[in-house]
Amino acid sequence: MSRTVKFVIGAAASGKTTFIKNHFSEDKNTIILNVYDYQQAAYKKMEEFGCISFMEEIECLKNANEAILVDIIEALKEKKNVVVEHTLYKTKRRIAYIDAIRKAIKNINIEVYVMCPTDSVWEKYINKRKLNVSEIKAQKNEIEFPNPVEGFNKIYQVIDGDIRLRMDTPNYEIVKNAYKDLEEEAQKLKKDKEKREQRLALIESMNTRPFWHYCEVCGTKVFCTAQEAFDAGWNYPPQIGHFKLLGPHNCGKCSIMDTLFLKVQKQKFPIVIEKTLTEEELKTLNRIKNEPESLLEEEK
Repeated sequence: MSRTVKFVIGAAASGKTTFIKNHFSEDKNTIILNVYDYQQAAYKKMEEFGCISFMEEIECLKNANEAILVDIIEALKEKKNVVVEHTLYKTKRRIAYIDAIRKAIKNINIEVYVMCPTDSVWEKYINKRKLNVSEIKAQKNEIEFPNPVEGFNKIYQVIDGDIRLRMDTPNYEIVKNAYKDLEEEAQKLKKDKEKREQRLALIESMNTRPFWHYCEVCGTKVFCTAQEAFDAGWNYPPQIGHFKLLGPHNCGKCSIMDTLFLKVQKQKFPIVIEKTLTEEELKTLNRIKNEPESLLEEEK
């Protein structure tokens, strides 16, 4: 008997979890996986290294998708059926899963249930979870309804609990566009990752390589290592503070009280209003914004 993967997809608060509980939770040979659990694990792992950027958040989602795919395939190899709770708005996301599953498991049945509650029922779900109605409903227009050419054996539309088989006319153009998008996305993620790794390597090198240290108070500049500056009493990253973040940049002879950092902290709201800064303070701020690259060559 062929194994089955059932994807239950849709926007937030569209009833995915309840639908799965009501229809699939009693089958002892079925494993239920929720992509949300994988996403939270990926975020937690990334956050161990500090706050995450937008591109790192994208990488977290990518890692979560890869991790749940591995578990889907492993479960199928163990002769289990699998139910996957996911959003999967886009054709390209679904195709990536389907291709990988069919490549790994030859005799496999893949179905998808698309949660499409009416606005009144959906709003009830949203209010129950205390979510923003307008923000969640905006997701409705983002969903690309699955097409048979994506590789599904059966496609169901679920409207307020009513399950209807819906197999639209095959549209091969959407598959062609999806593969193109996936390739472009993969190339962009690769470049972004390389860029991020290069920057991390640069920041790490700042612990041992000499670079220019500028005292924003007296104007002294010294070309030395971070440790040498620290031993001489400087307030300077990476020993004190972080690159790119506003902090005191002063030599051991000058007071931190005269730095831009303290000027900003004394304001009612610690926000840098550039039009209130002097020419020298603007110079300091721009140098900090462009760290550590701005410290590698002498400022003219």
